[in-house]
Amino acid sequence: MNLEDFSAGLAELIGRPSRLRPFVCDGSPLKCLVFIVGHNPATASDRDFWEDWGPDGFDKESWMAAYIEERANQPLKPGKSYRPRISPSRRVIDQVVAAAGMPILETNIYAGTSPDMRSLGERDIAPFYYLVETIKPNLLITHGKDAKEAADRLVLPGEIISVPHFSRGWSKEKAIELGRALRARF
Repeated sequence: MNLEDFSAGLAELIGRPSRLRPFVCDGSPLKCLVFIVGHNPATASDRDFWEDWGPDGFDKESWMAAYIEERANQPLKPGKSYRPRISPSRRVIDQVVAAAGMPILETNIYAGTSPDMRSLGERDIAPFYYLVETIKPNLLITHGKDAKEAADRLVLPGEIISVPHFSRGWSKEKAIELGRALRARF
């Protein structure tokens, strides 16, 4: 499969334009042997997924700049006086990916954004299945109980490793250790 066919198949599932966030990676998703899998993206976005898609794949740098800007412009939750520039989960994901030094697809069981499970609207797993079936990763790393439980209910190729949710209890050293273990393995 080439990127053009891949993007056409994905567009059939999520539409064009699309407010869903089926994945984030740097370049071609077809080169990703490892997926990091959460339950759903927590940071809401009005950005069209396809704004960051080009002939070479996904432009993570462009997406990240928009992500940071959108987070900065969102109102704080009641009772909160501060929001980190990037979410704790995003921080850990970026540390793991940087330490691994290899293409990794960052995805979720559900592509719709919501700050919590209760407010998650559409629960369509077709985009996730499409990624798994077309890319055929060797390893899926689920983070968090909800992602693990959802993945356990699915028939997925490759090995699945479950770790605690990236939003809590992860030090920079622990994230780098996971990334280095991935690099050594692949």
